[in-house]
Amino acid sequence: MNIVVICSDTFRADVLGCYGDQIVHTPNLDKFASESIVFENAYAEGLPTIPARRIYFTGRRLFPRWQIRPFKDDSLSSWQPGWNPLSEEEVTLAEVLQKQNVLTGLITDVLHYFRPTQNLHRYFDSWHWIRGQSVDPYRTGPLEATPKYAQVPAKASESMRKDFLRSALYIRMTNQYLLNVAKRKKEEDYFVAQVMLKASEWLEDNAKNIPFFLWVDCFDPHEPWDPPKEYADMYYPNYKGLEPIFAPSISIDDFSSEEQRRIKALYFGEVTLVDKYIGKVLGKIKSLSLKDDTVVIFTSDHGTILGEFGRLHKQPNLLIKPETQLPLIIRYPKDFSRGKRIKEFVQSIDLMATLLDILNAPIPEKVEGHSLLPLIRGEKKNLYPEGIVTAYANYVSFRDEKWNYINCYRGEKSGKEAQLFNLEQDPQETKNVAFDYPQVVEKMQNKINELIE
Repeated sequence: MNIVVICSDTFRADVLGCYGDQIVHTPNLDKFASESIVFENAYAEGLPTIPARRIYFTGRRLFPRWQIRPFKDDSLSSWQPGWNPLSEEEVTLAEVLQKQNVLTGLITDVLHYFRPTQNLHRYFDSWHWIRGQSVDPYRTGPLEATPKYAQVPAKASESMRKDFLRSALYIRMTNQYLLNVAKRKKEEDYFVAQVMLKASEWLEDNAKNIPFFLWVDCFDPHEPWDPPKEYADMYYPNYKGLEPIFAPSISIDDFSSEEQRRIKALYFGEVTLVDKYIGKVLGKIKSLSLKDDTVVIFTSDHGTILGEFGRLHKQPNLLIKPETQLPLIIRYPKDFSRGKRIKEFVQSIDLMATLLDILNAPIPEKVEGHSLLPLIRGEKKNLYPEGIVTAYANYVSFRDEKWNYINCYRGEKSGKEAQLFNLEQDPQETKNVAFDYPQVVEKMQNKINELIE
């Protein structure tokens, strides 16, 4: 059996038709979902980019284990737990598969894999990094060479005005990205197109090198949200301003109503672009006659915030469903799996154990996730009867079938920012009811305290 995993960064589950959306065009993934198992309640265990991939590649939890190991720069992620390199003692998915004589490949444009000291590509037999995405220090040159269609942040929200360095950093990030894409001329030059076309080439080269495992990891639709203009125009046509592709703040009120609509259209356009090129990989699997021998998985590391609570982009203190739910769709070449939907909680830590189980490979003792195959086969009914935990920076969420509880768990604000959402009355998690249910807050906080101790 072969496996292809497609991970699309910052992909909200609720923009897919198979998760209920009726606005965003994702025909390839929706068709794929109709042939697959759809997990309706898959959630990240840890965020964001590198912590999430550590979880995928080790099957081990972020919360509350990994400590902060700062970078020697002013990166916005330098203070967050989980960004430190893999230690020698950690056993990775690629390492296990390599020892099982499974050919492994990694195709990605996610620059964080290759930041100084990072080593998440360890033990892959082949890896290919497509340069230039986001703030990758790929090109230098005069700022006059940057495209003029996009906004360079001119102001910062009140919170950012108090920190000039962070405001200046956002401006520098925008300029770096615009330099990186200055010579882009056609749709195939966009990063997701490059990733998926390279993955299709890898499949052509290795179709007979079975069994194989290919991890395809595209940064889109992570910000900057910058699809070809016609893709954003699908969702908000006749926009006349400069594109707000890189938010200078995390408050949506920093933008005009037209810009707010355009920001959402840019994100939706990125999603549609991603769907188009994922379709290229799915088509290649079919044309190479690999479909009956290949498990294909689509997922993400996390979602994002698109105006909820007046915010933009992922937020450590806003671990609500749009941010923490994952699309998780598995096409297993067996008749019993077609069109199946699973409602039970599953998490990102379960992926490594599932992949190894599919390939009949040994699961290392330190892996903390569960194989999803018993759940798919109906041999188990619930992997997380007590609930699930999601962590991001200094914040943690404890979620069960009725409640989602969020609070700060470290630092000066520890235990002082309780948020509670009643999922039965408010499934989209729009109203904080912590003040109304103090006993529930105490109960959920005690569950988190037990995990920390």
